[in-house]
Amino acid sequence: MSSELSQPDALRYLDAEHVSHPSGTFAGLTLCSTDDHKLGAISGVLVEPASRRVRYFVVERRIALLLRRYILPADTPAVLDASDRKLRVLATEEDLERFDTWIERYSEDDAITAMFAQPAA
Repeated sequence: MSSELSQPDALRYLDAEHVSHPSGTFAGLTLCSTDDHKLGAISGVLVEPASRRVRYFVVERRIALLLRRYILPADTPAVLDASDRKLRVLATEEDLERFDTWIERYSEDDAITAMFAQPAA
C-alpha cells in the first residue's frame, strides 16, 4: 500500500462531479486502458490539499453483483476523450489497487489550506 494511503489524514476525497476539466466534469467518465478495455467508472479523486494535487483516481468496478472501489495513481499517463466520455490510461486491471480505506471528503477547511499553502511545484 502506498505511504500516502497509510496516512489517510493527508488526503481528501472529492466527488467526480466536482472535478472540472475543459469539457465538463469527471462525472460519468469511463476509465479505459489504451486498447479501450474498460477498467471502471471514475467516481472521484483523492486530493492532497496542502500541495493542491490530485494523487489518485478513485475507480468503481462491478465484480459479479458487488460494486468495488479501486485507486490508480493520478500521475499515470492519460488522455481524455471528452466526446466519448473516456479517460484512456496507460494501465491495466493489475495496476488498480483495492481501496477500502475511509477518507474524509474535501471540505471548506481543506480549501483554505490549499489557498494558503506554499505554491505547488
